[in-house]
Amino acid sequence: MLKNTIILAMPSYSDFATAIKNHLEYHDFKVTFIDGTPEKLKKNIDANFRYPSLKSHLIHTARKILLSDYSYKTHLKEQIYNQKLQENMQSILGSNFYDYTLVIRPDLFPLPALQLLKKHTKTKFIGYQWNGIKRFPKTIPTISLFDRFFVFDPMDLNNPEYSQYQLNGISNFYFDKHQPQAIPHSNSIAYFVGLHVDSRITTIEACANALIQNGVNLNFNIKFRPSEAYKATLYSCRQINAIPENITFEDNLQHINMADILIDIINPVHNGLSFRIFEALYYKKKLITNNTQIKNYDFYHPDNILIWNKTEDLQQITNFLAKPLVNINPDIIQKYSFENWIRNILNKPPFQPISII
Repeated sequence: MLKNTIILAMPSYSDFATAIKNHLEYHDFKVTFIDGTPEKLKKNIDANFRYPSLKSHLIHTARKILLSDYSYKTHLKEQIYNQKLQENMQSILGSNFYDYTLVIRPDLFPLPALQLLKKHTKTKFIGYQWNGIKRFPKTIPTISLFDRFFVFDPMDLNNPEYSQYQLNGISNFYFDKHQPQAIPHSNSIAYFVGLHVDSRITTIEACANALIQNGVNLNFNIKFRPSEAYKATLYSCRQINAIPENITFEDNLQHINMADILIDIINPVHNGLSFRIFEALYYKKKLITNNTQIKNYDFYHPDNILIWNKTEDLQQITNFLAKPLVNINPDIIQKYSFENWIRNILNKPPFQPISII
């Protein structure tokens, strides 16, 4: 039986792209990967930039001196970037046509590059914006190109500004290729990993301190961008680790298997459910989150998930941790698997429909 072919186009700045590619292959897709990480190509263009002509050099110089406008050089680099990206894509795609194309973070691709991908797609050209449209407004001009376009943030789905677009809602998922393998240990461990955001400091520290007061060991990890490394000193809790690099996909699975409690702190730029929530469901871990949207989902149970939106709510931790984990219907767990997610995205039965609230 021939495998379905799919183009996966997305950024590769973490190993998340590799995980998605591997899981597509695990579920019998033949995958062609297109890297949408602009930084690599842009650094190369910056390092080797030459004005394409004397005329272009003179235009830049005149605009800079007469108008204090330095944007022309940037414009030239962007043109070169778009051209190089399409050349690289064309060399990968060749004269082949693919059953599906899935573009994650379409805002990172110029429109001609997306049009090239669509030209090589036989069945469905699909976009997915997993970080919120308002956060990345360059997404908006791309939406009409796609046969189906998905968002994970219910605020995007219900935003009247986007009512002219045919948006579909879908949640995130858990990676089902890997089976849960609990690692025995003597004390309760709570695991959190996330990017530093100024507005989350107080929330993270309140949760960390409440857990410590309840005798829970912390495995809290905050990733700092190089320009913000100095902000590690803003965290007063000494059990919070500052990490300079992303935790790898495999190491993250180890941390999850070791933990008893997973911590989810909402990113203020969107309201969608994070991957951590679905990992807690799949790996059968207690979850503490301040995302109140979770209460509307079919897997929610108050013995498994503690929702808090003010510090006083953390006083419930003692009683919450004392209650045994409640088993969730296996069909509901399977609903949020990668296999069911990709079948939803591609409209490839059989699948359980996934919606966002």
